[in-house]
Amino acid sequence: MNSKVKIELFEEHDKVNFYTIRVQNEETEIDKFFECFPEGCEHDEDINIIIKWIDEIAERGALERYLRPEGKLNDNVWAIPIETASLRLYVLRITDEIIILGNGGIKKTETYNEDEHLRECVELLQKIDGYLRSRVRDGKVTIYRKQLFGSLTFHIKEN
Repeated sequence: MNSKVKIELFEEHDKVNFYTIRVQNEETEIDKFFECFPEGCEHDEDINIIIKWIDEIAERGALERYLRPEGKLNDNVWAIPIETASLRLYVLRITDEIIILGNGGIKKTETYNEDEHLRECVELLQKIDGYLRSRVRDGKVTIYRKQLFGSLTFHIKEN
């Protein structure tokens, strides 16, 4: 079965645009993440750290030093925050001006691969990264400054 996945603009800032992902007609991945950790939950401190880093990226740009490397060597998957926290928010860093916010969760294991939910979050971003790179190469998607133009809807085969 295939899922329709769309990259859509989430927030615009002077230095960076944040995009996110919507699978089928569900909530966006970033909304799903924040809904899992509502204000007043036991993870408020970690959520505040993640929001602080998103604000820092919005102000200064999506520089690698503000992100934690995740995923594989050949993909653009990163995580927020770079400091010690029990939560991870996974993102695609496209350029210094474009971030695609994904989903994440509580990091209870040494690697994301050991946790089914975190692995699924990262694998979705890895698939989107591959499709996006292919479309950029084929000229179906254009990256210009802080914007993505073109065919931003994908049909991803589910495992």
